[in-house]
Amino acid sequence: MPRAALLLISALALHGALPARAQTGELNLLTDLGTPFPPGCLAIDLPRQAASSENILVDEFVSAPSAQGTVRDSEVRVQVWRVACADDGFSVVLVRLTQTAGRNPVVVPTVFADVGRVDVPFHEAQLITLPGSGNVGASGGILTTTGTTWMLAVQPVSIDGRTQFLPADYNNEFTLEVNWGNFSPALPEGALFTLDRFEPSVDPPQFARPVLNGRYSGQWIRPGAERQGLVLQIAEQIDANFVFAVLFTYLDGSPVWVVGNTGADQAKPGPVTIDDMVTLQGGAFITDSMQPAENDIPAVRAGSISIEPVDCNRIRVDYDFSPLGKGIGSMELQRLIRIAGYDCNPWR
Repeated sequence: MPRAALLLISALALHGALPARAQTGELNLLTDLGTPFPPGCLAIDLPRQAASSENILVDEFVSAPSAQGTVRDSEVRVQVWRVACADDGFSVVLVRLTQTAGRNPVVVPTVFADVGRVDVPFHEAQLITLPGSGNVGASGGILTTTGTTWMLAVQPVSIDGRTQFLPADYNNEFTLEVNWGNFSPALPEGALFTLDRFEPSVDPPQFARPVLNGRYSGQWIRPGAERQGLVLQIAEQIDANFVFAVLFTYLDGSPVWVVGNTGADQAKPGPVTIDDMVTLQGGAFITDSMQPAENDIPAVRAGSISIEPVDCNRIRVDYDFSPLGKGIGSMELQRLIRIAGYDCNPWR
């Protein structure tokens, strides 16, 4: 059975209509997309251009039909490049489409991909922006004359169920197709592009330093420091994040919490600083019936910390615990527990 027929059956069975249009706006930090790249690889804004001319995989003008058209009466610029992730060996493929000619609007095409160099890619792909799950690709929307950038996600199982497309394939050479056949049946042929494999020396990350995102939430330990650790929670909001940190440790031989949090702040690369870490004193056990008021549990300043991700399973914490007599320094913590269903990198 040809690919077009299989695709139509798949669409009717699973979705009942054309793919949903992508959401619009800016990214905060990525949640679970089921993509072949770590979901926290890109953050804040999707890059609007490649890092350099050496970084560009595709920059071509292709003819395309206008919406509901039966001839290729318009032109679309297709630009493709890779962005490295914080985790070694992983990248995100970015696709930017711009309508450059034609009097009428052009629909965002359907996209396909497959391993290596092929004439007919058999894996459905999606152009995605904001966090989401399922069929949230941009296909079926309208291209702009100023250009839009999307991340390229690829379905791991082919339309006919015979082959797989895994992260290793995504980061190696593969074929990408943009195709308007679903919207202009008289023009079934698409434009094919071969994307070179990911090269860390050529394809830099979005930022020089990683962004602390919600996937770093969890429990962290310092090897050798027994029965101690850091509980880290990053609350992702639409336009700002909160970071909560609780250090379970000891002071003069007695258990102590050292706690703090940031206010609402926009996500940004590099370390996140909590200026007011405190210890708490005078509370009651959680099951006690007589509980003191909040103001009767004094918070004593303990110092400050700065948290910076190294990779999915390591963070660096710079600290100033001078008020506790513990001085200034830095330590590297290792992940103890991940959050089920919210992996930093589900491919490891």
